[in-house]
Amino acid sequence: MSAAAARVVLIGEPTPLRAAVAQRLHTAAALLACLDTPARLAPALSSVASSGGAWLSGPTVVFVTVPRPPGLAARLRHRFRTTALAGDFEQAAMNARERGAARLVMLSTVFRYDDDPGLPLQPGSPTLKAAETAPAAAAEQAARLFTSLGGDAVVLRLGWTCGREEAITRQVVSAARRGWRLIDGDPAAWIAMVAETDAARAVLPALTVPPGTYNVTDGAPVTQGMLNARLETTLGRDLHTLDDPGWGYDGTLFGPSRKITDATFADLTGWRPHATPAVEGLAVML
Repeated sequence: MSAAAARVVLIGEPTPLRAAVAQRLHTAAALLACLDTPARLAPALSSVASSGGAWLSGPTVVFVTVPRPPGLAARLRHRFRTTALAGDFEQAAMNARERGAARLVMLSTVFRYDDDPGLPLQPGSPTLKAAETAPAAAAEQAARLFTSLGGDAVVLRLGWTCGREEAITRQVVSAARRGWRLIDGDPAAWIAMVAETDAARAVLPALTVPPGTYNVTDGAPVTQGMLNARLETTLGRDLHTLDDPGWGYDGTLFGPSRKITDATFADLTGWRPHATPAVEGLAVML
């Protein structure tokens, strides 16, 4: 089935990435519903069915998750909501499969990976459990459940999705404008990035790519030292450390080194990033 023939239900918290994905689906596929939480999937499917809507070979369900910035808010949400969130995602996967959904596409994050130990990361590389990436972990677990029930699942682990309104990007840029270096781990630690617009574009080929887990980045990883040097060059002054452990060596998002050069998704689908490298877009935002 072509992407244009797909009938899609989109699920994810209202974020700039979800909005960009919704726009892509709305213009190039049939977007049946856009939901804020996985718990709303069953009522939405019932509503479509009761109104006479018929599935054309089953709907595709797309989960959109984004990493949370480090801090108390992320830790509290993880402490009180992780178990319920995981249950909601798994229930949504089961409801979708029962209603004839043939495919689940899940937008995850490369921040799930553990340190690269000097070798480029692959989809099978070890992952971490963390408050900042808990929604992605829950959704990936639901994708595995969906596969066990006989459906096709595609997981896209996106590089840091830099966008002007994306939460992590906004904090990094805001701190830099004030003279502070927020990303403050090992200068030699690698960061995998992708522009938010390019990440949203990847959802259409994900509707037809063979099932599996793929890395989706701009293919041009940079080190933290390179990134901060680029920001300092743009600003024309040095950035000073904030000594925030959440953004430093001990942080989950920028503590480990994550070098990703894997281009399997691009080779299979023809998708290519338009904004390369994404770090230049970050500098432009300053």
